[in-house]
Amino acid sequence: MSLQTPIPQTPAPALPAGVSNPALGLKKRSTLTSLLEFGIIHEQSDLEAAFGLVYESYIRAGLTDANETGIRLTPFHLLPTTEVFSARYEGNTVSTVSLIGDGYLGLPMEGIYSKEIKQLRDRGCRMAEIGCLADRRNSPVRFIELFATMGRMLARVAKVRGYDGLVAAVHPRHARLYQRILPFEQIGEVIECPYANGNPAVMVQLVFDDHLGSSLYERFFGVMASGFDTTLRHWSKETREYFKGHLQTDQERKDQQVSGQLAFAALTGQYVSRVEV
Repeated sequence: MSLQTPIPQTPAPALPAGVSNPALGLKKRSTLTSLLEFGIIHEQSDLEAAFGLVYESYIRAGLTDANETGIRLTPFHLLPTTEVFSARYEGNTVSTVSLIGDGYLGLPMEGIYSKEIKQLRDRGCRMAEIGCLADRRNSPVRFIELFATMGRMLARVAKVRGYDGLVAAVHPRHARLYQRILPFEQIGEVIECPYANGNPAVMVQLVFDDHLGSSLYERFFGVMASGFDTTLRHWSKETREYFKGHLQTDQERKDQQVSGQLAFAALTGQYVSRVEV
């Protein structure tokens, strides 16, 4: 499901001095973000670091409960229409955000804003949803510039993929940041979000063609955004199965094991000596 986007509160850890090889496709930006490398990630280790950062950030913001895996992802992450972005400093993930395209399961936020999403579809708009935003640093100034860079990257990738705009479900006080930096417009009423521990959420949207010919459009899709690598990077089957396992509960894993053992017995006539439950 879609999650509200918290303003990052995770304290910055000490980063190692050595620079590791950047993930494929990561690009350096300018000014305060000049030392950060941005890109679409698909390797299991990079994804695990990103989902771990989301978990830490959401725990601190009170948006999720603790779990045994120490990572936070959604079933939508297993779909080919979802992509994960990362900002890294010297090989360490300092920020992440996910782009969830309207596809097989629709959009996560339809669970609370179905009418508003339907209205966009009725306009002929195919949207992508922003979710799972997390940042490791304390500095509001650094986060705002990073958020602006991430926003341009998300918008450009969404447009290349054929989407007409972006939507997000965010905390009402964070909606102002989306409106000022990107900018989005607030749609719909404030709703208690059942999958963010009951925290309030409001829908924001940005339809690209509503800004055609404006400086905003140029900033998102012109020269300033042209340096982003938008190459689609698919997860491997092994990576997808690995994270699928993280979404299962202990009981589901046990049930799956029992089902597999019984299916083996039905096919071969051979029974295992003991079925664990």
